[in-house]
Amino acid sequence: MLKLYDGTTSVCAIKVRLALFEKAIPFESHNIDLRAGGQFDPAYLALNPNAVVPTLDDDGSIVTESSVIMAYLEDRFPDAPALLPGAPFDRARMRLWMKRVDDVVHPSIGTLTHATVYRPGFLALDEDARAARLAKIPDANRRERFTAVYKDGLGAPIVINAVKALNRLILDMQAALDAADYLAGPAYSLADAAVTPYANRLFDLGLLGLWAMDAPRVFDWFGAIRERANFVPAITDYMTDADRTAYSAMEPDTAMRVKEILDDD
Repeated sequence: MLKLYDGTTSVCAIKVRLALFEKAIPFESHNIDLRAGGQFDPAYLALNPNAVVPTLDDDGSIVTESSVIMAYLEDRFPDAPALLPGAPFDRARMRLWMKRVDDVVHPSIGTLTHATVYRPGFLALDEDARAARLAKIPDANRRERFTAVYKDGLGAPIVINAVKALNRLILDMQAALDAADYLAGPAYSLADAAVTPYANRLFDLGLLGLWAMDAPRVFDWFGAIRERANFVPAITDYMTDADRTAYSAMEPDTAMRVKEILDDD
């Protein structure tokens, strides 16, 4: 059976779980406690030297990077319900959404989440513990980004740019969903599975409502997505009390401050 090393609220892990449950592929979930630094455990680093989740173990064949894993599942289980659009142009649009998630949306939502959810816990550490936490991040660019985010929070230029990138995502989703029921055409595809965790993260942060007037079709889409059979087992069932506590610890003026950034965009 497939083994998926994942995290409870990891957006990249959720992408893969959504695909697995949508395709009804059995798998074992091995949770990596990211807040406790489980991704830096030597045994896990042997599987994924980048210290990120998810990692897929298919009987000893190790596959990393969420979008690569999603494509692997399509190749590996072609007889399961296909998540590739039938038309070549729709497939191209699907791949563009997935590329946008990897290149822009993922670092943007990570930046915003760390500036709002995880920053208070980081600031509660002493100076040595903060330095040690940052030093464990193997990628220098990620390390530099998180250093700036933890220092200045929502006031950091990188956070402001992240909010603006997410604004463009939602508005482009609105345009796509004006023309079709799903992001890459008339049927649910890997594009929808890839974008869902990021829309859901904005929902969990209490921020998705900021686009209620400008992107009503996105709200219709997200409502339908939440009713799909893969949503609860891939997302809701993984949430822990610790996860809920972390999201509830955000500063009460977060939405207002994010709206101010949007108004300046």
